[in-house]
Amino acid sequence: MRLTILPVFFLASKVLCDGQAIVDAISEISNTTTSLNQTVSSWSGSLLTSFPIVTLSAKLLIDINTGTWVASSSANLTLIETITIATATQNLVTVVEGTLDTIVSAKPKFDKLLFSPLILLNLVEEKSATDSFSAKIIEKIPAAFQETARTIVAPVDTAFDAAISDYKLL
Repeated sequence: MRLTILPVFFLASKVLCDGQAIVDAISEISNTTTSLNQTVSSWSGSLLTSFPIVTLSAKLLIDINTGTWVASSSANLTLIETITIATATQNLVTVVEGTLDTIVSAKPKFDKLLFSPLILLNLVEEKSATDSFSAKIIEKIPAAFQETARTIVAPVDTAFDAAISDYKLL
């Protein structure tokens, strides 16, 4: 009996998420990104105080991947949900741009500890995860608004590309 119920549960879970779940995922990503920004900006540059940065970077990647799952598990979005998500995304774009600027500004500290390759790897992974997250959300948005959605998230790609470029200059 359990074997019969389990597949039904997984089928039902494909549509358990909605626009609010996506907004919640965006909010979690924004909160973690803000914490990462504050941690990097106040970081002394010592090895012992670098662990919160590594932890928050890992949490951010988990949050983004969770958001991707939420978006892919959601039904197509209504116009109201699309507008709500667009607003949350615009706020997130600002947070991400600021955080990436902070990470680039901290590069000399990371260089001193030989952490820059690790930061570069994190940036590449986070950009890839962010691209997947954005794509999953955009495919759920009504077709008439998908190009606008791409325009809203485009600054994130630009900011990631710039940060990755700065870290590639080892």
